Amino acid sequence: MNQDLDEILEVATDIAEKAAQMAFSYFRQPILIEVKENQTPVTVADKKTEEFIRKSLLEDFPGFGILGEEYGEESTHNQYVWTVDPIDGTRSFIRGIPLFGTLVGLLDRGKPIGGIMVLPALEETYWAGTGLGTFCNGHQIHVSQAHHLKNAVTSVGDVYAFEQAGKEKVLKSLIEKTEICRGYTDCFGHSLVMRGALDAMVDPVVSIWDIAPLACMIEEAGGLYFDFHGEKTIHGKSFISCGPGLKKEILSVL
Repeated sequence: MNQDLDEILEVATDIAEKAAQMAFSYFRQPILIEVKENQTPVTVADKKTEEFIRKSLLEDFPGFGILGEEYGEESTHNQYVWTVDPIDGTRSFIRGIPLFGTLVGLLDRGKPIGGIMVLPALEETYWAGTGLGTFCNGHQIHVSQAHHLKNAVTSVGDVYAFEQAGKEKVLKSLIEKTEICRGYTDCFGHSLVMRGALDAMVDPVVSIWDIAPLACMIEEAGGLYFDFHGEKTIHGKSFISCGPGLKKEILSVL
């Protein structure tokens, strides 16, 4: 890597912010909705946004690979690989709900070393790099220091996804054992964990482009991430983020 990580992330953050504004230009506008093979929705906003991000990143960082939700992978055998989710929370986007974001992650040999999240409707930009901390609109942020689920405010991904993952009992246990359990879904829910507004977020079904950027941001904010098996990974089918004091209790629920 010929540039410092913070310089690389500064360029990538500028690209992500421009891309997020492109997506936002379609927000609450009449738009054609298609359904992909996995039964998830996609719009022209998703496609145009990813096209812009891919073109921009590959021009600025020609030796890097890229893996995106809409247009697949390119040169992912390279040491450094970008991950791209142009609109995380497409269902919210389609419904006119402002809790969606553009996600860009950076991997070094498969390990997350950088993450960017732009929530354009909320005018919030988050970024993190290994050893650099996690920031929102220029201010460093940190996870909560909660130690007991009974006093914790938690959030979960889509309820139907717990059924899809065969984890209905996990959802029931979270509701019973936490002070409050709400449904702030997608990247927005994890952004609340990063800034300490939530103590934990449980996503039962994920893809790597959903979580690679979040992993670095959560960790650099002082938190932990892991899957339903307790493994620290971005390659699993589930993703949990929390403050450092809650992992043991969350795993007991799982």
